[in-house]
Amino acid sequence: MTVAVIFGGKSCEHNVSIVTGVQTLGEIPSGHKAVPVYIDESGVWHTGKEYCSMETYRDRKNSYPGKEVHLRPASPYLYAKNGKKLYKIDCCVICAHGVNGEDGSLQGLLQLSGIAYTGSKVAASAAGMDKDMMKRLFAAAELPCVPYVLLSGDEYVNDSYSALGKIKNTLTFPMIVKPSRAGSSIGIGIAHDYNELFGAVRVALEWDTEVIIEKALTDFEEYNCAVLCGKPSEVEKPVGWKEFLTYEDKYLSKSESVGREFPAAIDDGLRDRIKEYAVRAYNAVGAEGVARVDFMYADGELYVNEINTVPGSLAAYFYDGGTSEVVEKMLDAAVKTHNARRRLKYVYKQFRGEGAKK
Repeated sequence: MTVAVIFGGKSCEHNVSIVTGVQTLGEIPSGHKAVPVYIDESGVWHTGKEYCSMETYRDRKNSYPGKEVHLRPASPYLYAKNGKKLYKIDCCVICAHGVNGEDGSLQGLLQLSGIAYTGSKVAASAAGMDKDMMKRLFAAAELPCVPYVLLSGDEYVNDSYSALGKIKNTLTFPMIVKPSRAGSSIGIGIAHDYNELFGAVRVALEWDTEVIIEKALTDFEEYNCAVLCGKPSEVEKPVGWKEFLTYEDKYLSKSESVGREFPAAIDDGLRDRIKEYAVRAYNAVGAEGVARVDFMYADGELYVNEINTVPGSLAAYFYDGGTSEVVEKMLDAAVKTHNARRRLKYVYKQFRGEGAKK
């Protein structure tokens, strides 16, 4: 079948998504035709064989090779700008991280076009991107999370006194401030006093209209666990970081001091609990395909931090078979889900029995 790999996007995680997309394009299972669909920083879609190579993104200077393309509702084709049909798309592998890709918007477009796609569907994708909604679902599933406060930009600007009171009544320093709907640690800051808190809130509000303020744990360990089609991976432990993993730590660091311990050297009880919580978190938001769940562990307490429904590199580094194994399982699941949806009824005709008015 023809498989479109969609990556890039109008998102602060654009560059990370390029890496995931190019990696995935090189690992589409044999027998399938891979079509790159690159979304530039302004949200315009492009295709062409050049987008399969990382050199295209290193050398590009405000110009885009190949063709400008788009999708249309109720049509499974990828169209050129002039309206010509280029490819009939059987399934899409979503590699777009962050807003406008991971948050349900892209999933909704593909669903309207009638195209199968990998990963979580619209509602689960939106929940996984919105930290407040995510935490509410975790709480409903009785998963432990650190205390937090949700603060909107309007509250901060128009009613800062009430906002400060809400924070004081719930949290103590240190605190960590995050954009509610962003990823890759972008816009995150640590606050040890109110001066730092207000500065961190201002930065976070540059990336989203709402921010999450959490109690920042000290002397804690971070663990990650992927879930692929409902089954947990082995547990990893990021090593060599301070307070929290920054964007640079995750994607730009060349230091051997920032790495991972895999599998994590932990006792079986903690390992089993992390795996159990990972699956419960996955089910709590209704995730599908692959997702990565992040944890914090301090003073004998395990907390679920967040879930990523389109994880970096599709979390392929958790699996012996790498990207090809993950993509193959995700494609199979996507087609199965799509076929099940096609069998549903979408037109309701009222029954008219004997004696009914005509």
